[in-house]
Amino acid sequence: MTRESPIVEHLRGALISAGAGVGIVFLVTIEQSARFHWRSAAYGALMGILGYVFCAGAAWLLRGWLRTTRAPRLARAAVYYVAGMASWILASWIAHVVGLVHFTSTLAGIAVYLPVVGAISLLIGLLFYTYGVLQDRLRKSVERLKEAEFAEKELEIARSIQQRILPPPELSGDGFRILASNLAARFVAGDFYDFFRLPDGALGVVVADVAGKGMGASLIMATVKAVLPFLAAERSVAETLREANRRIAPRLERREFVALAYLRYEPDTGAFALGNAGLPDPYRVADGAARPLSVPGPRFPLGVRDEVAYEEIRGALATGEKLVFVSDGLPEAPDASGEPLGYARFETLLPKAADPASLFSAVRAVAAPGLADDWTAVYLVRET
Repeated sequence: MTRESPIVEHLRGALISAGAGVGIVFLVTIEQSARFHWRSAAYGALMGILGYVFCAGAAWLLRGWLRTTRAPRLARAAVYYVAGMASWILASWIAHVVGLVHFTSTLAGIAVYLPVVGAISLLIGLLFYTYGVLQDRLRKSVERLKEAEFAEKELEIARSIQQRILPPPELSGDGFRILASNLAARFVAGDFYDFFRLPDGALGVVVADVAGKGMGASLIMATVKAVLPFLAAERSVAETLREANRRIAPRLERREFVALAYLRYEPDTGAFALGNAGLPDPYRVADGAARPLSVPGPRFPLGVRDEVAYEEIRGALATGEKLVFVSDGLPEAPDASGEPLGYARFETLLPKAADPASLFSAVRAVAAPGLADDWTAVYLVRET
């Protein structure tokens, strides 16, 4: 809803006031119909137009005082009352001079008419003011609705982008099986995961948590997804994270960053190399126990610093062993008392959870209803 120009608003107000003035003169002379003719109508229109000009002009000239006074409504009423009386005196004098009407009013008659005219001006002025306030509120409401509609469309686009960049929730091949799931706390999640094949046959696994939501976070996800496989093709895990940080950091705004864990896995041997840039430690699950794999060295999320000397750890999975990657929304999920679940307690749930769905169910059983943050889990299982 666009606002009309002030000229259009004032012209419309003056015309409405002119009509009101004609109507008032007609009502006053209704019992003397012979006295109501075009001169009376012209006098009423003049009175209405001058009344609008005086009231609107006085309100504009005194706008600073009207904003700061302790009783703005009472003050505005007084302005309209006085301006209405002044406009009637001027309109009556002009009408008498040009011959529209002839007055023989006494001071006593004027004293009677002035309060009545002031009251009528007060009523009409407050009606115009109230109409303007309601119109302004309506315009702001329409603007808010448009903003909400735009934001909703942006979220829909962001969600569409996110769904397109996420790989299938299950991937199998010789020597491995991957199971993944992502639950958004809001319409669009800040978490994402990815799997990709490297030129030498190794498998890349990425789990990340992007600071922020909406379109911006989705575009950052898309950037990370596009750049990592290219960088990882001829680099070690640590070198891949270092170069990814160099490429991504200049593109991020302040307070934008990407917490990310990257794994390079060789299906033939079960060997892996793991690097971590700010994500919770992945877990190695075997023999009914879950052990966190902590990467030494700096672990700043991508984009926090321009240069970070990331490190990596190496190992190998035996047949049946799992590597479980999670975002912080799972171990930090609040329980019924509002306290975080905690990593130590979370570790006890992992050995019995065969896949992301069962892990989510186990966390739900001990956490408060709803999601305070996104949940993401990726299972890498070595198979024969």
